[in-house]
Amino acid sequence: MNDKIKKEQEFHDNRFGGNDPRKSVGKFYAVKTHANQFFNAEVGKRCNGKKLLEYGCGYGNSSAKYIDAGAQLLGIDISPEGVKRAKSAARASGLTADYQVMDAERMTFSDDTFDLCVGSGILHHLDLDKSLSEISRVLNKRGAAIFIEPMGHNPIINWYRNKTPSMRTDDEHPLLKQDLDGFKQYFNNVEESYFALSTLIAAPLVNTFAFSALYKVLQSLDRVLFKLPFLRYQAWTVVITMSEPITTKT
Repeated sequence: MNDKIKKEQEFHDNRFGGNDPRKSVGKFYAVKTHANQFFNAEVGKRCNGKKLLEYGCGYGNSSAKYIDAGAQLLGIDISPEGVKRAKSAARASGLTADYQVMDAERMTFSDDTFDLCVGSGILHHLDLDKSLSEISRVLNKRGAAIFIEPMGHNPIINWYRNKTPSMRTDDEHPLLKQDLDGFKQYFNNVEESYFALSTLIAAPLVNTFAFSALYKVLQSLDRVLFKLPFLRYQAWTVVITMSEPITTKT
């Protein structure tokens, strides 16, 4: 296990064990609620009867909705603590799912194993070429992959990231335009949907009576702003939907 993997494993073991450094600011993630809703809808409509790989399953907090939507679920994570908790939660809820500790850049699955691969905030922790190559390999030819990830162009968000290093690992790299362009080496169809630009203004009002109304207005404004290509990359969050894997099977 290399140093990068060890650091990621230690960070996430600590996080899933109850010492999450982002816990105090978790409420501010409400400004990307629409992104999460869009991601869940994109995944949900593809789940029924499919063999789904939850790529970076954490402690399994997203698994139930995929299973309820009809997926046969297998989750992987680098964190033994996360996998242990995911298994425990599945047993307690009566869910049928399999979870394994695994390096996402070197998966042990055979080619063409899955119909669908999904993940939330995982790709920006990884070597993109290694991870996308592996994802395309384990998907069948009609398979799809859907990820929700942070973007790395917005200077205000990057200033905040630089001021809060304890909330993330050293090797995280929020996605840039050139990263997104590189996805097309591994999938014939790549669609990107951007979220959270002007909605960031509403962050100080989270948990106040004014938040909901302001958030709706700013969502509408974002839809207008994202019609301008150069503003899309200033978003906090992108949902990437990929299909028709390009790969040389082993």
